[in-house]
Amino acid sequence: MTKGLSLKQDLRLLINNRGIEFLCEDEKKLHAYRAILAARSEVFNKLLYNGMKETYENQISFPKINSAGMEIILEYIYTGSVKRESLTKDNTIEAFLFSIISPSRFYYENH
Repeated sequence: MTKGLSLKQDLRLLINNRGIEFLCEDEKKLHAYRAILAARSEVFNKLLYNGMKETYENQISFPKINSAGMEIILEYIYTGSVKRESLTKDNTIEAFLFSIISPSRFYYENH
């Protein structure tokens, strides 16, 4: 893939790269960049830059969110869309409940 032709594709390649580590309910570890999370999500901005332990730690536990749900959250944050085939009822609900993805802004990508 040629880089620089699509911001969405370039950012999708950064999903799960090192930065901050998330430990999910199913004990799977996912990675994301703190600056991208904070820039794209008010929830992550408050979580990561509140002056509390999450500001300084490189691992954050999400004991109520499984890795499939967190992957959808990260895909949406990085690309502004989610591939339809990656959605299930349960992980979509998790993403909505986490308040990252609002139903009015949610966009399904067909490819």
